[in-house]
Amino acid sequence: MRTTKASLEINSDSLTEIIKRLKNLYEIENINQERKNHIIESINRYGYIPYPHIRALKELSAAETIVALEEKLKLNNTYSEKGFNFDKNSLSPLQRAGFQNAEWFMKEQHNIKLTNLAGLGDGNSGNEPGKFIDWLKQLVTLPAGKPEEGILSTTVYLIPFHPREFGCAYIPRHSGVSPGLEDKVLKENLGLDVKDQVRLFTSLCQLAGHPVIYDVLPQTGRFSKLILANPYAARWFNVKQLITSLTEEINSLKEKIKQDNQPESVDFVADILIKSLNGKYLSVPDELRELYNKFEEELLKQKKRFSDEMMKRKNQLDLHKRAKAVINEILGKAETEQVFEEDIPDEKHGEIIGSLICLGLWPAGGGAWNSSGTPVFDKMSGEGAHPLFKHYDYEGNDVTHFANLDCQTPYYFVNLENGTYNEEVIEFFIDFLKKLRAEYNFDGYRVDHLDHITDRVSEENGVPISYRAPRVVLRRMNEELKKETPYFATLAEYMLWDDMLKEYNYDMKFDALWGNDIVAQYRKDVSRIIADNAQLEQYNKTYGQQAKLSILKAYNNQDGEFREINQYPGQLGESGALFKWFKLKFIPGGNDAQRPVMFIDGDESYTRVGIEEVIGEEKSMKREDHPGFFDKFNAIERFAIDNEILKKGKARLHSENNATGFVSWLVEIEAQRERLFITANQRPPQEYTRIKNGQELDELTCVENNPVENATIELPEGFSAASEYIYNPQSGTFEEVKIIENLAENVLAYENLQPAEFHIYKLV
Repeated sequence: MRTTKASLEINSDSLTEIIKRLKNLYEIENINQERKNHIIESINRYGYIPYPHIRALKELSAAETIVALEEKLKLNNTYSEKGFNFDKNSLSPLQRAGFQNAEWFMKEQHNIKLTNLAGLGDGNSGNEPGKFIDWLKQLVTLPAGKPEEGILSTTVYLIPFHPREFGCAYIPRHSGVSPGLEDKVLKENLGLDVKDQVRLFTSLCQLAGHPVIYDVLPQTGRFSKLILANPYAARWFNVKQLITSLTEEINSLKEKIKQDNQPESVDFVADILIKSLNGKYLSVPDELRELYNKFEEELLKQKKRFSDEMMKRKNQLDLHKRAKAVINEILGKAETEQVFEEDIPDEKHGEIIGSLICLGLWPAGGGAWNSSGTPVFDKMSGEGAHPLFKHYDYEGNDVTHFANLDCQTPYYFVNLENGTYNEEVIEFFIDFLKKLRAEYNFDGYRVDHLDHITDRVSEENGVPISYRAPRVVLRRMNEELKKETPYFATLAEYMLWDDMLKEYNYDMKFDALWGNDIVAQYRKDVSRIIADNAQLEQYNKTYGQQAKLSILKAYNNQDGEFREINQYPGQLGESGALFKWFKLKFIPGGNDAQRPVMFIDGDESYTRVGIEEVIGEEKSMKREDHPGFFDKFNAIERFAIDNEILKKGKARLHSENNATGFVSWLVEIEAQRERLFITANQRPPQEYTRIKNGQELDELTCVENNPVENATIELPEGFSAASEYIYNPQSGTFEEVKIIENLAENVLAYENLQPAEFHIYKLV
């Protein structure tokens, strides 16, 4: 696969020149000295500017952002007053730290922040997508880690930045960078195009200590440039041929059906069916409905047969050849000459698509989450705009109503008629991912759409039966990426259906799994999180010598706002959202169950909704501004990253009252006397749940929860409470306050614990 030469060489000299020009461009010499000192002091104290992104957008000027960036780079020893000073082969913080595997990604108290470059602009003022200086404002406010302890600074997790089709970041038009992200100031003054602007940003993230991972897909947009340059990488339908064959079948069927029905009625119904194949829909009279249904039932058998036949390898080779001939002719290339994405200009892209459609050539879509086998061509949409397909599960049940992926094109990894692998496409896919990694120096991938890879939906006796990427492909992908880059981390979007941990980790070689914290938010109480940790611990004790696994603790992810899930922290109220963050930071799993925490840009300022909208449209995200929320959110983060027990310890349930929500737990390091002891009313002020009064509900219901009154808890035997960590809003920190009075019989008592209220004690 050809790699286009980038105009920007990433090395110390080139980046030094860029920073010098940025400083001149934004006139940093004009910054107020007091303000400059404040920025420098903040970076040196915390490792970052402790602002939510909404505040950074409002308060940090471009010049101040560059100053903050310089200081953050200095802390990471990649920059000095003389400029950058890094080895070009040690751009990644993982290279500089000497990691030889992906364990950096799995560390307890490590953060992963899901970031949408387009969404980083000021969506409260307009829709203009975020630009380079907005991205840098995110960078300088990202929490630092403890690299000296192996906990790296917050990982930047970028969702796709390609141009979008159908209003979705996960349906790319091509694999380049969207022109909507281009910062014209950098283009005009530094000569950097949009791709190099993104490469510059990812490089600066890494030089400032932040690993960068990226969302990749085992599919692409329906007519993406990637597919047009490599038509063999997809399955194709010739819908015109199918319409012709089905029309002939209808005419044949009607002669048979006329034997038992009035010929005029049969002709009328046959005409309706033929017209519907072409996207012209006519109503069926009630008195002919039974006849119509009979016709449809017989015709469906042929639709399945014709579609299955068209998907067979020998027919696909013909369709690939035909599609390539059309594409190459429009591009002025020889019929068999290799085409690259870069050879397809935007103005030719639409022409190629139109020509293929005129010939009836359409890439096969994905279908539904639970569809197996091949899509079945049904008819054209209204006025023949695009083909419609039916989809069936492994038992033959119609699951078309679940289908929302026909606008995507899954890669042609498997010949579904016999389960053999398409080696050329597998190599193409893996080479594509290698090229992408090399272009942006990514430290890892999150691989999208990987649920149901190994269950009955997608496999039968180990043989692939669906459009999904097979486990064999994913294993090879991981092995080759990790062979090339040993520290490379891969995260599978797998929500733990049927708990197939071994299949995804030991078999497919993924380092971490997406988990089910969002889809089961209302079930993730303290005891459940501890049980999740224990399950992971048992797995790693069994298989950890061969393959260590982690499972994200997801405060939020891009799935929560989807109607089918409808679970996200913003539903819990401010104190409930903070307590969710607190639980994920204060319930560590110990050495064999280390789990990083993932959150989304905007979560830090209690932005309740908005991520789903900007995953759709390429625009800036509207953010909420809750300074008090951020201060507590940040204080919890700082306490956790600074506390040895929370970094190295293990949480253990002490008591739980399911009737009231009163709970207590310990966090301890084996053979160490000092412990943390937490008490809380673990129920949020409000939540969407399927559980009420211990009973399962049919649907998510919003419930309000009550305070815990007159609760008492006896401390663990042999321990006393030496101090309590109390949040001070003036300092924005949890301060240790010694407990002077003797507790009666070592009992803590609470007259009234509000929903989501918690207390932290040090036991000795």
